[in-house]
Amino acid sequence: MKETIYHQWKRLSLVETQTVLPDGRNHRHHVIRHPGAAVILPILEDGRLVLLNQFRPAVNQWLLEAPAGTLEGDECSLEGAKRELEEETGYQATSWHSLGSALPVPGFCDEVQHFYLASGLTQTEMNLDDDEFIQLRLMTVAEARARIASGEINDNKTVALIARADYQGLLPQPQS
Repeated sequence: MKETIYHQWKRLSLVETQTVLPDGRNHRHHVIRHPGAAVILPILEDGRLVLLNQFRPAVNQWLLEAPAGTLEGDECSLEGAKRELEEETGYQATSWHSLGSALPVPGFCDEVQHFYLASGLTQTEMNLDDDEFIQLRLMTVAEARARIASGEINDNKTVALIARADYQGLLPQPQS
């Protein structure tokens, strides 16, 4: 398969590729090549979730979202998750559980997001990039569910990650 790179920025590339469609025809298609990302749902000992209020220049908004980041070089997704958790939240985790993966925008990008639940957290120090503006937001599972239902949490990776953990029965249940 022949690809032409039109633009490259950091670890992303805009390419034109020839694709063979299911009916056998060749089709010229434009794709953003992405090395993949790790998305983490950190859970404190008391059951609260560690989320971020992060400024996103692309939409010029602060978004409530899970810690996440692009994989670097030949880094495996778990190593990327560990690195991003500490950089963005200032926590390290002793327990990691894979929640699978998702394709956030398969219409034009090949990014795979690898989901993890992190627990056994101990506080270290945040190490933000120069262009990252992040505030930690601790909330209960019930608060996170309510904010998803109201649309206040509207970041797809965060909604999918919390749903995946919930459907697998891995989120702390309210005390009765």
